[in-house]
Amino acid sequence: MPFDERGASNLIVPRWVGAHVRTHPPDHHLNKKSMDHLEDPAPGAEHARGVERRTVVVIFALAFGLCALLTKAHATGWNDGSRIATIDALTANHTFAIDGSPFAVGLGDEIRFRGTTYSDKPPLLPLLGAGIASLLAPFGITLRHAPGTTIYLVTLFTVGVAFAVGCVYLYAFVRLLGYDRRLAAAVAALTGTGTLALPYAIVLANHVPCGSAGLAGAYYLVRAREGKPALAAAAGGLLGLAYAFDAAGVVFGVTAVVLLWGMPLRSWLLCAAAGVPFVALQFAYNLRISGSVLPTAYNAGVWSNTAWASQVFAVYSLGDYLHFVFDLLIGTKGVFVYTPLMLVAAYGFAVMLRTPGTARRVAAAVLATTAIYIALIVFLQNDVGAKNFGERRYVDLFFLLGIALGPALATVRGAAAVVAVRVAIACSVAIAALGTVAPFGGKAGEPGFVYASAAFAGLAHSAPIQAVLDVVLLVVMVALVLRLVPFPASAAPRRA
Repeated sequence: MPFDERGASNLIVPRWVGAHVRTHPPDHHLNKKSMDHLEDPAPGAEHARGVERRTVVVIFALAFGLCALLTKAHATGWNDGSRIATIDALTANHTFAIDGSPFAVGLGDEIRFRGTTYSDKPPLLPLLGAGIASLLAPFGITLRHAPGTTIYLVTLFTVGVAFAVGCVYLYAFVRLLGYDRRLAAAVAALTGTGTLALPYAIVLANHVPCGSAGLAGAYYLVRAREGKPALAAAAGGLLGLAYAFDAAGVVFGVTAVVLLWGMPLRSWLLCAAAGVPFVALQFAYNLRISGSVLPTAYNAGVWSNTAWASQVFAVYSLGDYLHFVFDLLIGTKGVFVYTPLMLVAAYGFAVMLRTPGTARRVAAAVLATTAIYIALIVFLQNDVGAKNFGERRYVDLFFLLGIALGPALATVRGAAAVVAVRVAIACSVAIAALGTVAPFGGKAGEPGFVYASAAFAGLAHSAPIQAVLDVVLLVVMVALVLRLVPFPASAAPRRA
């Protein structure tokens, strides 16, 4: 039957993510077999809600459990070390100034303003970490007395929780598009284990919390379009949180504009009113510690290492810009090199763009956001020498990009295509697992594959049993994920 952006209210999800999920038929070129993944209306609404709640709990528990197995108990580089120093300063000295913190020794990710040293990172994640550290302190678990345990628990209950929440919202988003539970669960599993979200979910970095909040905000904007305009306020607050976690989260404003387009002015105002306070607080913090509302990454005057100042707003040749794009897509930090699963997502976006209604709008919002995000990296803050496994800044977008895996998997046909997708999945999971060995490290500009492989070789030499267990865990994880993914189709939306 024909459908518009409202669709038909048939599928049920947990009340916290919305009582009713809209079912959207696939585009008209798909045959009956290609619609196997779209779910029929559930016979009992209460039973369906119960199943959804249990599914959500299982996804959260598995994602959180994976982080519990892998989370680091030490600083792995300047990036997380800078935040750990701030948490130490907040809990020990009740200040953001990291002068005197033993965790600030040898840091590079810091700024100096009016004779005081601060982390150059946004304050929200360290504030949350300080809250967790304060709860641990009565048990004698502090950064200065039990640093390993404290770092592990702080990271797990901040970034690890955000990772699990992101997986849950991704499941809910795919369900919102009308796909069945198995396919939605597969998408959550693939994004959680087969993208660089996993390596950066086990260290105290801000990209996973930013991406998780951005996805949740987009989810509520879609729900707002479907007859619940008040949810635009929830969306705005979450998008504001995304910016507070990472200034690069400003690109989720593009997502908001595309998804809000055509909605009543009240929805726009609700979204803005909920998001602006987070932005204003971040501006105030920037002004307080650096003398400018700009993110500290663009305020070279306060950098402790003035040698990097030339990178700010630098202008390069056309050839250099083309090289940056190559590097970000298929080069030493290429998204398709480190996450081949994004090739499958690209096909999914093509499917979504051919599908009228919500799917097309969501695809347009995600693709526009991604294009602008890459452009911002290329023209404003390209850092080819960063000591990261792959391009860590893509992690801000992986939860959002994962949405397209649902339509892609639901429409894959032919033995060759299925094999290609399976290979992409296996490679992506293996690469993400390698990244967990050393998310930060290596020499400037050194490919992550090189230094992470060297780190694993060192682990195998010093702790061979652990290395063997890691390989076994990887094999099991690949097998389970491939088993979960429905081939050729049991999850595309059926006609209502």
